[in-house]
Amino acid sequence: MTNTPSRWLPAFQRAFRAWPGDRFSSRPFGAIYLGCETQTVAAEYRWDGLRRGADPRHPRIMFQATLDGWGRFERGSRRWIVGPESAFLAVLPSRHLYLLPPESPRWSFFWFTFAHPYVVQRLAGLVKRYPPIFALPAGAPLVAESLSFFERCCHGRFDDPFAEEAALLDWMLELERHLHDLAHPRGRREAALEDARRATLAGLPRAIGVGDLARRHGLSRSHFSHRFRGATGLTPGAFMHEVRLGEVRRRLRETREPLKEIAGATGFADANHLCKAFRRRYHLSPGTYRYQMR
Repeated sequence: MTNTPSRWLPAFQRAFRAWPGDRFSSRPFGAIYLGCETQTVAAEYRWDGLRRGADPRHPRIMFQATLDGWGRFERGSRRWIVGPESAFLAVLPSRHLYLLPPESPRWSFFWFTFAHPYVVQRLAGLVKRYPPIFALPAGAPLVAESLSFFERCCHGRFDDPFAEEAALLDWMLELERHLHDLAHPRGRREAALEDARRATLAGLPRAIGVGDLARRHGLSRSHFSHRFRGATGLTPGAFMHEVRLGEVRRRLRETREPLKEIAGATGFADANHLCKAFRRRYHLSPGTYRYQMR
């Protein structure tokens, strides 16, 4: 496999050189470890996810992105190439292996390891939902966010622990957005959501069901639900319910209609049914919402 080194490689290398000491060793920054390395000797780079010293009761998260060359990630009987513009995410400890194979001349990458309990919990959920290896194009916002966070860590550019934690959470959310957009491409997702939104609103005052949407597309209910969730990451029933509640909010803000009329116009059985659904979703009553909006 051949490739051109990423334009980001020198920037990560410069940032990591700003950290005093052995630039190839793990550097703790609070609950954060990071590095930028180039490995060229296969016998010296092989990491077993069960032998990293992490406590299963207090797991960590490992993120690693290729900047040049390639390596390999293994889990069970499956193997993935972690080549240019790709990355992986793994829980430590867990059953996985990543290494520089003998046939790869080099592997340059940057990495983060996090021990922040909330971040670990959130990102461990991503490990369960998505494949371990994913595309990370050079132009992706996640790369720029990663470099910014990496540089701030290396130079200690945080005013206090709160600023550090805020930067970590920003990075985590950008990673979540990146993986969500890979799984549910934006154009396809928005088209499916807009179609369901229009159909739901056009069907009012009746609360149309998933079966109605499926028939519009000539599909069975199960086939349509599977396709919709694959495109959007949401179930059609939950999204349609959200659309109707959105119409309820609009009417509460823009009209003086009593709850009974709003319920009848938005597909709820009565005002009591509407109040329960509204409170369950927004944790306040429709009356309180209307008062706050005015």
